[in-house]
Amino acid sequence: METGESPFANVIVACSLLSCFALLLSFPIRNFFISRGWSSNRIKFIEKGLRLLPAILFSILLIRYFIAHINLDSTHVHVAYHLNYDSQLSHRLMSLFAGYDGASIMLMSILLTTHLLLSFKSSIIMIRNKDMVDRWFSLLWIICLTGILPEQTFEVVTNGEFAPISVDLLFASAKNGIISSIIFGILLGFGPHAMEFIPSDKLTRPLLFTIGILGMTSILFGPLESLTPLAGNVWDISIFPVPEIVRMSTIVTSLMIFCLVPIIIHYSENIDSKIPAGKNRSSGLAISILVGFISLICFSYIFLSPEWSNASIFYELLSELFPILLFALIFSLLPIIGLDERSRPELHGWRYGLFVGILISSLNSSLISLSLLNGWFIAVFLSLTVPIIVESSPLLNSKLKLVNLTTSLIMCILVIVFMNLFSDMHFVLPSLGIISIILMEINNSQLPKHNQLA
Repeated sequence: METGESPFANVIVACSLLSCFALLLSFPIRNFFISRGWSSNRIKFIEKGLRLLPAILFSILLIRYFIAHINLDSTHVHVAYHLNYDSQLSHRLMSLFAGYDGASIMLMSILLTTHLLLSFKSSIIMIRNKDMVDRWFSLLWIICLTGILPEQTFEVVTNGEFAPISVDLLFASAKNGIISSIIFGILLGFGPHAMEFIPSDKLTRPLLFTIGILGMTSILFGPLESLTPLAGNVWDISIFPVPEIVRMSTIVTSLMIFCLVPIIIHYSENIDSKIPAGKNRSSGLAISILVGFISLICFSYIFLSPEWSNASIFYELLSELFPILLFALIFSLLPIIGLDERSRPELHGWRYGLFVGILISSLNSSLISLSLLNGWFIAVFLSLTVPIIVESSPLLNSKLKLVNLTTSLIMCILVIVFMNLFSDMHFVLPSLGIISIILMEINNSQLPKHNQLA
């Protein structure tokens, strides 16, 4: 069967991407109209409209996808490859989740439903800044549209013939698709909101801890292969030449960022609120950035060097590290223009550069995004501990410094040991994520009990 792209779907996806960029700029757009004297009702309408637009556009694709399966439209490639002209209704419904393209689009629908439910039911969880949630969601949705949703999901068949798979295979694939779309969809849907949980809320810390552990556990044990077949293999150097590694790394990186980063942000803000910046703050910043940058390069090089030439590694590293360094620079400069009043704003900028940069780099055509995550753990963890170790302040006692130094050494040693003992990054990455959460919890338990900036 000959297949081709759907112009209609391509237009909707393009408009969806534009709506994400509009949502990113929602705050300045509203401020512009406020300066023109628009009423608060009109401003609220613009805010809700921009927030709903990505969902409305995706709903068009989802309804079209659903109708094609219910009506057994054999010109839709997913229908033609999974159903027959006389398939039962139950088979048609199950086929919505079958295959990695079906599981991916249903994951996105559950992600979107979770996000909208949390956005318009503000009593469920308390957040600091809805505009920041919108920005995080826009970034996540751009990643979903360009990196997670398979290209062939909305392709059409020119001759419209059925070529179905067996019913047993259909149901087995659909069951895995249902499990993966629900687990990963809910986790990713919570992600943008978890980034902005109110730190002082008593439920914030246990909830973020739970999301972090569940996210890492879902990568370790969840049916990730239903979203990307390559995930069913051992994640070692042998699979890195396979083009599908780019899509798999995007999925894994997205899960790690939106499950692990919220609790990292919480810990960093807890540090800043209880221990204001002391002497040698600039030294702590410089050491954190330098060691983090070296870690990204060295650990990626160690992982790839047995199979890749030095020239190939450094060529790919240049393109992969560029987004990280670019966003780190952008976020680090925000305090200069008065957009960050935190205790250690430049370090927050460096961390946000690591968060956003590694996510953007996973969309790159380069094949080493996944290998950067080993050094990424070290870079992020040390950005939390180095200031405590290096700075001087009456609140920074010897015990607190010793605990942070010990956990930093443990983290570095464990990354090296895991890389040498285990070649399967499917085990290494989520395990390091869980270990980093536990070590951060140990550091957090040593902080003063009272907020020094209150």
